[in-house]
Amino acid sequence: MKKYGRMVTLVSLVFLMVFSTSLFAATTGTLTLTGTVPPILEITVTALPAASSLDLSTATDTAVATVTERSNKKGGYTVTVESANAKAAGSAQPFFKSSDPVNGDTLSYSITYGGSAVTFSSGTALVTDSNTRTTGAGTSKEVRVTYAGDFLYEDTYTDTLTFTITAK
Repeated sequence: MKKYGRMVTLVSLVFLMVFSTSLFAATTGTLTLTGTVPPILEITVTALPAASSLDLSTATDTAVATVTERSNKKGGYTVTVESANAKAAGSAQPFFKSSDPVNGDTLSYSITYGGSAVTFSSGTALVTDSNTRTTGAGTSKEVRVTYAGDFLYEDTYTDTLTFTITAK
């Protein structure tokens, strides 16, 4: 009997090992893949050589920079430009001025952004209002300055334009 009991136990164990694996083995499996795309909201201003060597005594329409806007925001984005001189003076028109307080000469100028005239209000202007994303490489826009030229005091005149990209 003892031998018979062992034999039954052994057969039972073999049976369980062979059939329990197939009873519980799955015939399908799933794998969930998850990835992310990081948010992109960037602006690059590339000055052209002319930006630092403008002749303010003669009239000109000169390319001074290329601005590249890059965004993948679902709601879109805006780009503004601010003239430091116009902002400080509360002026609607950007202008060049000397850092010398004795020299009160100024020279107004206008800009185009991507071929469109820019209208300032209190030193700031909206230059892009987009409801979509840009291409992966971004959207490049040329910045041009135009001024009539004037007989100013001998000096160096400047203005600083600040471009800002913001998500909607």
